[in-house]
Amino acid sequence: MNHRFAMRAIFLLIMSAILPLFAQEPAQVPPLIAPPQQELQPGTAPTIPMASPSPEAQALVPISPANDAARYLAGLPLAPGSPLAALAQDPRWLAHAKAMNQAFAQLDQRQMNNIRIFQADNIAPATQQSHICVYLFSGPDFLYADAMFPNCSTFVLQGLEPVDPIPDLATIPPASLFGTLQNIQLSLNAILSFSFFKTKDMRQDFERSQLKGVLPSIFVFMARTGKEIKGVQYISLDKAGNVVQGFQGPTRGAKITFTDVASGSEKVMYYFTSDLSDEAVKRNSGLFRFCQSLGPANSLLKAASYLLHEGGFDLVRDFLLQNSSAILQDDSGIPVHYFPPDHWTLRFFGVYTAPIELFKKFYQADLRQYYAESTPKPLTFGFGYRWNSRSSTLFLAVRK
Repeated sequence: MNHRFAMRAIFLLIMSAILPLFAQEPAQVPPLIAPPQQELQPGTAPTIPMASPSPEAQALVPISPANDAARYLAGLPLAPGSPLAALAQDPRWLAHAKAMNQAFAQLDQRQMNNIRIFQADNIAPATQQSHICVYLFSGPDFLYADAMFPNCSTFVLQGLEPVDPIPDLATIPPASLFGTLQNIQLSLNAILSFSFFKTKDMRQDFERSQLKGVLPSIFVFMARTGKEIKGVQYISLDKAGNVVQGFQGPTRGAKITFTDVASGSEKVMYYFTSDLSDEAVKRNSGLFRFCQSLGPANSLLKAASYLLHEGGFDLVRDFLLQNSSAILQDDSGIPVHYFPPDHWTLRFFGVYTAPIELFKKFYQADLRQYYAESTPKPLTFGFGYRWNSRSSTLFLAVRK
């Protein structure tokens, strides 16, 4: 039995033990990032499965250190003259590039192509009032924020995971750097396979890496979705929601300015580390005040641990209901009874049977009734804890 086969067998045994905690699905586990293999030779260019600037376009633009780092971490070809060019000739990076190409190509085929069609037909026409996307409880999941709201120009993401500055990759010892590439693959496995991060695993992955915090994952998602990063600012919010340069305020974060190459639009993404429990928000509501200053938003909730279903997160639930022009979510977000028909137009997609076993106490009889009385369009992609498309729940609430 060769090493690769043995590793895959071990992985399947582990997944068969833990999957009942996350989903009860009839389908097989979707493909994950394969273990790195040193099959490419230096100088061999990996294929690019998702959008990327052409070499001609790259040559016309000065190299952005952040964009250069993002493409390197994502396993994408670097701009001509990149300071990281020598590192990208190493067989370990070429193996990383091949693994990432395969994983994102599979993701594109299984998920993202279908999401793009669904979004254009069902989400875009109903969410044109706002160009702000607020995605709380997201962690570094820029991938689904961009997929569901590609026309937004401002994105606000939040999680408990920290923001740590990304150092100059050329100064990191090679052994640590290539270890970081393997760790990136591990940390992305869950979201590329199941559409959500597993919080505990994500924190452990971030701590193991030479590059800590959420930014490496965000960088990979931006590079792999055809975004060109112009710059990164390390910022924070004071309790009034004002942006403070550096980590001086109580709510630390990062501001990433970027170009969406497909449309040529200049955009911005904020990520903030913040506790959204009621007790924490009472002490510091800076993030809510900041989001409120942007105006009504298109909000996204996915695999939110059903936190908004019981006491302890009432303030964030109320904030989203008051400050959203539309809310797109699975059943783990805001309970459906908070969307009275005289204030919200509801559209349902996929199916609803019950939450996965881990969250079975959050069953919504009224949501089941909505699905029984309507004719929801089927989903062609997985979303949330029910990662199989045949059992995923998704609904859109648009303010009247």
